[in-house]
Amino acid sequence: MKIYDSAVKQTPVISQIRAIYESRDLLRLLVNRDLTVRYKRSVIGIWWSLLNPIFTTGVLFYVFNTVFKSRMPDGTSFLPYLLSGVLLMTFFNQGLTMAADSVAGGSGILTKVYVRPEVFAVSATISSAINFCFGLVPLTVVLLITGKHPGIKAPLVLVVMLSMVLLTTGLGLLLAIAYINFDDSRSLIAILLLMLQYMTPVFYPISVLGPHTLAVIKLNPLTSYLMVFRDVYGGNGTTGWHMWAYMVASSLTIFILGFIVFVRKWPKVVAKI
Repeated sequence: MKIYDSAVKQTPVISQIRAIYESRDLLRLLVNRDLTVRYKRSVIGIWWSLLNPIFTTGVLFYVFNTVFKSRMPDGTSFLPYLLSGVLLMTFFNQGLTMAADSVAGGSGILTKVYVRPEVFAVSATISSAINFCFGLVPLTVVLLITGKHPGIKAPLVLVVMLSMVLLTTGLGLLLAIAYINFDDSRSLIAILLLMLQYMTPVFYPISVLGPHTLAVIKLNPLTSYLMVFRDVYGGNGTTGWHMWAYMVASSLTIFILGFIVFVRKWPKVVAKI
């Protein structure tokens, strides 16, 4: 069994990805653990992962339904528009925090056996993606109730999921370094995530924003993810090639950046866990 050695020179991103692929059996076990152990004593199991977005959607719909009168300015139904936003933000928040926490949480293995720590972050984001897939079930039901359906472009949601996995993995690795080094970072990140949620058009249409506010909201990468998701799954919004390009480019950039920074900082950080 290979012993972990923090002095071993780290390899480029491509080699890291290859190493993660070679650890696919461990990755599969970690994903299975994330999806089963958490709900081991639960009656309805993984379906509890749907309660948070469903309850959140219910509360927001009750509050904002009086504002939008069940319909958006462009005539689309408000409920599927809202639920799609809550689902994607839940995917982002859950994947990001789980990825960051999983690295420190795997310290019992990392300090004894040579395992790439990135495997823990990837398993967490894949688990969040699976939970997101479960969330598409109530979204599909809501679409059908409101007289719509997922649409012919629905398979493209896989591109959105992959982009989100890359984004949350990269950010999760960056946050893992911060979590281990600074105890206060968790509270700060919680505040930043709340701010980011309000800067993403989850429960308000971007058509009602002024030009200056709209420019800021569109700079938020999550806006492109959400607009593309709403367009391909249910047609609750329109988007163009620039939003697709922004989504893909931001996910790849953050993913690569997260791996590079993590590899450079990990030899010093591993001694603290």
